[in-house]
Amino acid sequence: MVVFGYSEKTWDENEQLPDGIVPLCVILFEDRIRAYVPQTLAFFEKEKVNVKVISGDHIRTVCAIAKKAGLKGWKKAIDLSKLEGSVDYADLCQQYDVFARVTPRQKQKLVLALQKEGHRVAMTGDGVNDLLALKTADCSIAVAQGSDAARQISQIVLLESDFTNLRDVVKEGRKVVHNVTRTAGVFFIKTIYSILLSIFCVIGNFGFPFIPIQITLIDAAMEAYPSFLTIFENDIRPIRNRFLDTAIRNALPFSISALVMMGVVALLPFSIQEQHTMMYTLLILTTMAAVIKSCVPFTKMRLFICVTMIIGTFAALWLFPALLDITALSGTQIIWVLLIFCGGTVVLYGWFHFKGGIEYGI
Repeated sequence: MVVFGYSEKTWDENEQLPDGIVPLCVILFEDRIRAYVPQTLAFFEKEKVNVKVISGDHIRTVCAIAKKAGLKGWKKAIDLSKLEGSVDYADLCQQYDVFARVTPRQKQKLVLALQKEGHRVAMTGDGVNDLLALKTADCSIAVAQGSDAARQISQIVLLESDFTNLRDVVKEGRKVVHNVTRTAGVFFIKTIYSILLSIFCVIGNFGFPFIPIQITLIDAAMEAYPSFLTIFENDIRPIRNRFLDTAIRNALPFSISALVMMGVVALLPFSIQEQHTMMYTLLILTTMAAVIKSCVPFTKMRLFICVTMIIGTFAALWLFPALLDITALSGTQIIWVLLIFCGGTVVLYGWFHFKGGIEYGI
């Protein structure tokens, strides 16, 4: 705000203004809130993303801008310049949504406090005062009109300085994370059972029951094929858990179940070749069950993936038994395979039901 006035008195520029100045006009300078900002904030609120405003400006200025932008928590404001002594930044982050008169170091401490509470923090900034916070945040975002230092240190630069693009960033990020997590949950099954089975083979001094071409069929039909098609799905649900924890938690029960099934088959009175074929069949069925479970709830795409995976796998088993080094199973052996698989499926169902359901999204 600039006020122009008139006075008949004279004074030096270093002196205090004289009394009796007659105001002539007031010029108000204001940054316009772009039309898309309220919609962007509403999107983040709907998607359970907490938005906090951190600024070095006066608290009244920051609150006024936050209110005009459509931030619902604009009244929950605090002036950090008035705080003295030890400050609990984690408590401040829970109580307030607008922070004014914030120093660069305080911005960094606010980001650290949110991270310690288990949040994934994205920080947007445009100046050198934001560098510490940008460097500390899990995701740093700068605008093209910002300083060179802010752009260089940030992971994402909005070339058009348009924050509506952040909505697409969030959606695309969730899509990638969910698809990778779903795929990894199936990939880790092979990794876990291969490691454990190799250890048992070394300790027991017996050969590995599968040959590379057999594993290749599982890789192609039940890992590569479903994972390739699921990347086209638009899964933008909120991310709940960590990627690695979720993937291992989803894969471990299937891997252990497959190993137990193989152990049961090894106790049956059949030849080594017949046992290996039964083990391979059970491994295929278990991996199929994992893929099908990862596709719940079904969509047209997921249903197509499951049906074609089953048809393609059993067609390969029927067409190339010699290449896959498998033998035809007798009626008794098929019954044993079905009984063992059904028993393992019941155990898996009980496990996931007890744990509250499988999570193929984080």
